Parts: sequence; structure tokens; C-alpha cells
Amino acid sequence: MNLNTVDAFSVIFAITVFSLFAMATSFVASTLFYAVYKERKLRVSSAMPVVNLCAAGLVLGLVCGLFTLICDVIQASEAMELIQSARCFVEEFSICTYFQALFVISASRYGLVLCGEKLCRVTVKQAVMCISVTWMISLVYAGLVTFYQQQRHGPHITYPRGVAAAQVTFLGFLHFGALCICANLIIYFHQKKENLPPDFYSLGSSSRRVAERNIRASNMNIQTIVLIVATLCACHLPYIGIVTTAMFTGQLSRNVKVFAVVVMQCGILLNLVINGYLNKRFKRVIRPMLYRLIDKITKHKNRRRKINQLLPQNNLSSTRVSFNFSDETSELTRSKLAFFYR
Repeated sequence: MNLNTVDAFSVIFAITVFSLFAMATSFVASTLFYAVYKERKLRVSSAMPVVNLCAAGLVLGLVCGLFTLICDVIQASEAMELIQSARCFVEEFSICTYFQALFVISASRYGLVLCGEKLCRVTVKQAVMCISVTWMISLVYAGLVTFYQQQRHGPHITYPRGVAAAQVTFLGFLHFGALCICANLIIYFHQKKENLPPDFYSLGSSSRRVAERNIRASNMNIQTIVLIVATLCACHLPYIGIVTTAMFTGQLSRNVKVFAVVVMQCGILLNLVINGYLNKRFKRVIRPMLYRLIDKITKHKNRRRKINQLLPQNNLSSTRVSFNFSDETSELTRSKLAFFYR
């Protein structure tokens, strides 16, 4: 491997970017995993698709990204066919699992919004079984693509048109299916804000639907779904586009494929933040965890949390043995409040 100044700088830059991306993705995913493990309220069926997305994102972002860094950037294993086959299998498996995880999240949210929790009641075991089926489908998909796909070392990759057509059909169904579901949700929340005819709903139902709180919640849901659609289009369409090109030409540029895979890997972090950190159920658990982590790092508490500690509390403090009565009152005075704004 001959490295001049430009190649050395490119390799160092790629390793640095991959290290930062791996640390950020690992931190976000581990926070979500720990929140589900720590909080019992998150051990529900609606949270399992997000956990599945974290697992698929880690496989695609870390394992597949490491193979991309070794095989395509450093190019340290050009002569080893076994590593190339393993790289192809892991890449196709992680991509298929990732697309299915996004589709499952979109479908589950669509069912909960339109049908409600009573009609779409699913146990945790049923959700785990459904996710296990998607992982088995990914294993079969990756095995078939790796077996029939013939690659050639050089600037271009030979890509069988039948394999490319099967990939476009399967991945395109998952991708555009998720987009269609998101579009239907946007239409639903947009119509929920409009003034309906008097005879469409009862008077009480119409007043509840046009309430200010519901309108604000619908706006927030629409903004979140728009972010999801923008991420899906910006990060996933390049990969589907190059596979569609390979379906017609029978070959594919190695650099273009690496670029499409890297862009899709960048979308992992965005999807984890949108579907995890911006989720109301996860936000209630993750936000205090992050506050405590920031307090431990900075070794001081936030000004607002200090003020909340000075708010009036009950003077009755209980211990394991006895009750202690104290005459001291916890009062938030003007002097104490001014102490924080010096």
C-alpha cells in the first residue's frame, strides 16, 4: 500500500470522522438502551421498535462502517476474498435490518394514531417475535445477495441485474412504504386542525379537536414527521438510486457506492435522535439522565434546578426509625433568588 501525503491525510481524516461518528452513535444508542433497562415504563411494546432501530443502527454504523474503512479507504485487504464476502454479507444484512426497523416504526405509529392503543394492543413478546422475524428475513436476504453477487476488484463492481432488481423491489417497498405512511400521518394531523362541518362530529368532540393544546400537539407531530421524511429522502435515496442504476447498467462505481453507504450511515444518528430523543415517552426518562450526567461532569447544578430545590417543601421528614420535626422553613426569598443572577 503506497501512501503519499494526500492519501495519508485522507486516511487519517477518514479514521477521525469514523471514530467521532462511532462514539456519537454508541452514546446515543447506549443511552436509549440504558433508559429501557432502567425505566420499567419503557418496557412496553411501542418502545421495542426503537430498541430494534438502535441495534440495527449499531450494526450498520459500527460493524459495516469498520468494514468500509478497512476495505475501501485503507484498502488493506484487496487480495482476501473471504473478507470481501464477509463485508458484503454484513453490509446487506445491516441495510436490510435498518430499512425494516424504520418501516416497523412507521407502521406501528400509524396503527396507534389511527386505531388507538386498545385496537392495536400488542404485548412485548409479540413485538419481540415480530422483530425476530425481520432479522431472520435479513439473514436470508443477505445470504442470497452475497451468494449471487459477483464483485470484481478495481474501480467498478460487476452487479448482476437480477440481484439489483430484487434489491430495488424489496428495499424500495420498505422505503417508499415508510414514506407513504408518514405522508398519511401528515395529512391526518393537518386535517385534525381544520374546522370541520357542524354535523361531522358532535359539538363536544369538535371543540376538543380544535382546542389550542391539540393544535399545538398536531403541529409538533407534523414537524417531527417532516424531519423523518427529510432524513429518509436525503440519506436513503442515494443508495436506492445507485442500486437502480446497477439494475440497468450491470455495474457500479466503487466510490459512488461507498459515498451512498456513508451517507446512509450518517442518517443513523439522525434517526436515533428523532425517533428516540424526540419521542415523548423516551424524553421523560432521558432528559433527567442527561441532566445528572452534565451535573457530574461540570460538578455544579443548573440554575433552574437549584431554584427548584429552594421551593417550599414539607417540613415533615421521615427516616427508617422515627419522624423528625424541624422549625426551619424553606422559603424562596428575593435575596436567595438574586444570588443566582450575580
